[in-house]
Parts: sequence; structure tokens; C-alpha cells
Amino acid sequence: MSKEKIIQSIKNHSISDSDDWFASLEERKQEEVLLHDKLRDMEFRKKISKEDAKKFFSNTKMLDGLEDTEDSLFMNNQKWFDNSYLLKNSISGLSDAYFNELISNNSKGKIVLDVACGFGRESIVSAKSEAELVVGIDLSSNSVKEGNELAKKNNLTNVIFSVADCESLYFDDDTFDTIICARMLHHIEFETVMKELQRVLKKDGKVICIEALGINPLLNFYRKITPEQRTHWETANILTFKHIKIAQKYFKVENIKFWHFLSPLAKFSRMLLPMLNFLDARLFSKIPYLNRLAWTFTFELRK
Repeated sequence: MSKEKIIQSIKNHSISDSDDWFASLEERKQEEVLLHDKLRDMEFRKKISKEDAKKFFSNTKMLDGLEDTEDSLFMNNQKWFDNSYLLKNSISGLSDAYFNELISNNSKGKIVLDVACGFGRESIVSAKSEAELVVGIDLSSNSVKEGNELAKKNNLTNVIFSVADCESLYFDDDTFDTIICARMLHHIEFETVMKELQRVLKKDGKVICIEALGINPLLNFYRKITPEQRTHWETANILTFKHIKIAQKYFKVENIKFWHFLSPLAKFSRMLLPMLNFLDARLFSKIPYLNRLAWTFTFELRK
């Protein structure tokens, strides 16, 4: 499927009435849209106190310096694209920086799909890495609007955002060279999406994934006591190796890496982050079986 045909397909499936689209969604999907639209809403973020913010955001550091902008939280936040900043300031900086590089290495000259793209961070990384075309899709029309505005602010013409449901994609078979799944596989019906991604991915194409891992009992306990940060569906469907076995029915699973064993403790003191990242990278990530207690893992799926 050519770039031109993909763009035409997106136009043919554009949503004329976002309210009608929202009403057509299953209840669990409506809950996802409502929660994540709320968490991205700038007015909500301006009004919320620092103390209350801790209930909703696992990383309040990324809110710093954004109080005076009228744009949505992410519009002018170039911190999200700066690996050096992420490594120094974000609890998830090690895995975010790695995943940014993984996107860059699988984008140049390729047709890329970013599934459940949110505001479009990974789509922008891919577009900046000279992808021929990046398509970001999300259930939320607000996210799609935000992504298109972000692309415009970055002067990118090789990325387009569209309202779509990744459990029922409208793209032809064998359309994409690379598919990006960034922390979204626990938001969806996993096997349904695996079938769809396998269908629209070209032969020898690759799906690159970064996901929360649901094996560590302490992390699972934290997820249960912070219900404001995620829907019930999300909490119940954090990935385990059961999901990897399902993925193996449709893909060859490659390059599993584990991230963040101690670094979440930096939530209590950012000064500890460099030391905790060092211990994670040099020690805990290399210990078999113990490394499965990680907060996050990355993996690749090849067709």
C-alpha cells in the first residue's frame, strides 16, 4: 500500500462527529478515553495541587515549568524528546531513551504505525528520524488533534494522526514496515490486537514495544492503591509472560530487555536517581529471573 493510498484511506475513514464516535465505543474504551483526556487536560493540570498531583501522575517532575503555557501539557515540552534530560530527571529515563533509539533505528525510509499514540510523542520521534510516513492512531479525538498540532509545531509533514480503534484497523494487509506500541498493550484486548498487527505488518516487518510488567508483587500493590492513575482494565491487564506466549502465536519474539528495579525509589528522592539507574543497568537487569521483577520491559515482534 503506497503512502498516497494510506493517506487517502485515512481521509476516507475520518471521523466527522467525535461525539457519535465516542458513543459507539464499548464502555471500557470510553473509560480509557475519559481518564486519559482528563490527565492531559491543561486546565486540570493547572488547577490541581502538588499534593493531589501525586495521586494522578507517577512522574510530577515532567510538570515543572509548564504552568504558564496555554497549550496542552505536551505541546511545548521538548523534554520528552531529549534523551539527556530523560536520563537525568525521569524515573523511566533509561527505558525511554532506549526506546527512542529503537524507534529511530526502525524508522528511516519506512512506513510506520504508532498504535494508541496518545499525544504523539513516539510518532514525532519516528518522523524526526526520517520515516517516509508515520501514522498515529488513537481512540481519542482530543489526542489526535493534539498530535496534529504537535507535528505542526515541529514543522513535520511526514506524520499524520487519525481517530481509529487498534482492535479493528481499517488498513489493508501488509501496509506497515514498523509498528510502535508504547505502553498501550495493557489498554486493549491483547490477542485481538496481535492478530490485527500481524495482518497489517509487512513480511519481515517489526513491532517494537515498551510495556509495564506485572510480575513484581510490590509494583502490583502500588498499582492497586493508585487507582486514579489508570482504569480498572489497565490494572487488570498489565503484561506478564502469559502475553508473550500469546504474541508467539503470531510473531517471533526478540530482544526482551528488563528495566527499572530500583529506579522507582527515586520517586521519594530524585538525588538517588543516577545511583539507582547505575545499579539497575549494571546489576539487576543482568540477573536471570530476578530481572523479571522489573517495572518495565521492552521487546520486539518480527513477522
